[in-house]
Amino acid sequence: MDTDSFSNSTSIVNDTDVFDRYCKQFVSSLVVGTLIAPCACVGIPASVWLLWVLIQRQRSGLSNDLYMLNLTIIDLIYNMFKCPSLMNFFFWRDNLLWEILLCLDGLSLNGRPLFMACMCADCYMAVVYPIVYMKLKRSRYRTVVCASVWILTVAFSLLFQESGLQVHQFTVWGILRLLAISIIAFCNLAILRALRKPDPSGRNDVHPQKQRAQQIIINSFLMTLVSYLPPLVVYFLSTIIPLDRQEKWCNVILPSLVPTMLGSTTMPLLYLANLGKLKYLSECGCNRSV
Repeated sequence: MDTDSFSNSTSIVNDTDVFDRYCKQFVSSLVVGTLIAPCACVGIPASVWLLWVLIQRQRSGLSNDLYMLNLTIIDLIYNMFKCPSLMNFFFWRDNLLWEILLCLDGLSLNGRPLFMACMCADCYMAVVYPIVYMKLKRSRYRTVVCASVWILTVAFSLLFQESGLQVHQFTVWGILRLLAISIIAFCNLAILRALRKPDPSGRNDVHPQKQRAQQIIINSFLMTLVSYLPPLVVYFLSTIIPLDRQEKWCNVILPSLVPTMLGSTTMPLLYLANLGKLKYLSECGCNRSV
């Protein structure tokens, strides 16, 4: 493929004169909107609830879920702006608002995999190197890591907004997700290997802290595969898909972003279930029905 055709296939946002970013003539946009709207309505209360739970746990000293706290903030911001984004996509079609929402989308697309990787690395340290983990537990290294991730996230989000999907699609997006998936996969394998080792005391039960770390790491791994692997594959194969720019954006790339969008709703629900909050909600519903 020559350079000109590759450049044309990657420029899917900035060329607004000939490119319809809103996919007005494509049914796929209606399907995407139908899936995103209810997920945003569920994701906002789920993120608010989880954020309140995490803040309470942080204040009481029950845990130090700083990475999950930051991830929940990103999910809440992302879900809050999904409804205006859909309104602009289908009705308003304001280009300035599109650019602003594109930058906010970058917070989730860039920040979520990085914070999920941090969560997995933290669990890896807790299970595989518990002594080192306990020494670092009270230090400020988590705060420094979170600040660094936010700086990278904001920087890449601004790059996303300035360059559309050109640079983000084939460079930044791919590098971040490959890095996150590699870290999460390594942590998963290492933790599962450590948990399978027999206890020196001869006990067969698993420590609750290790159980919780295993559950979090598995949730993060599943969310990473479901949310980021499909669009990552589509992005790297987009240059060989035999479609023009318009069809490629509306029928391939845009639908491939749906799993990433759904992840901002699913992750808070999974974490609430892991904390036993959804079980409490179902019990309350059963009691009321009785």
